[in-house]
Amino acid sequence: MKKVWIVLAWIAIVLFIVIYGIELWPHSGSPITVRWMRETFGKTGLIVINILIVLAFLVLLPYRRPAKNTWKSRGTFIAFVIALMTEMFGWPLLIFLISPLVNIPSIANSKYFHMLEPWPSAIGTALSILGVVLIAIGWTQIHREKELVTRGLYRYIRHPQYAGLLLFTFGWILHWPSVITIILWPILAGAYLWLAQREEKQAVAEFGNAYIEYTKRTKRFIPYII
Repeated sequence: MKKVWIVLAWIAIVLFIVIYGIELWPHSGSPITVRWMRETFGKTGLIVINILIVLAFLVLLPYRRPAKNTWKSRGTFIAFVIALMTEMFGWPLLIFLISPLVNIPSIANSKYFHMLEPWPSAIGTALSILGVVLIAIGWTQIHREKELVTRGLYRYIRHPQYAGLLLFTFGWILHWPSVITIILWPILAGAYLWLAQREEKQAVAEFGNAYIEYTKRTKRFIPYII
């Protein structure tokens, strides 16, 4: 069953790149793929499909050993994705949850944001795709490994998958900023920093001095910086 979920996660990654890769080139309106999905499945179907595609990435996390309370950090990511997709495709989240009388300020619809188009969408999508690539490569390198992995991406950062996740979500904020996602992103970043620290304690217990030396020469999320 686990293999089936992993296959679905890889399919989701491919689908995401296919659906949103067009954002990397200047164009008017939403991507052709998004318009087709809206016309075929309706607004509700479009939102649900996007949420499921992005949440499928979680199958490839965590990459070393399951940490206690991992789902608390995953829950923050799930909240971010639901808020993002409902805001982006037409269900302002508080309206959906509370009342049709409530509205949320939409930064992405402001005239100042539109003056910058198409660059926010293109840059945000590029960062998100880079984040997806980091998640995929990081999982490939660490999958089924029982020894300490310090090659490939792990030579430069200790948590390439969490770095990819944060890069992915930050790209979406550039692509479609909203009050809710801007508030949620620092919480998301803090949650994965906390989870990374917990996993590092587990790694020290498992690998001892080898991991301690590894941490001295390798940064957590950004090579040579953080």
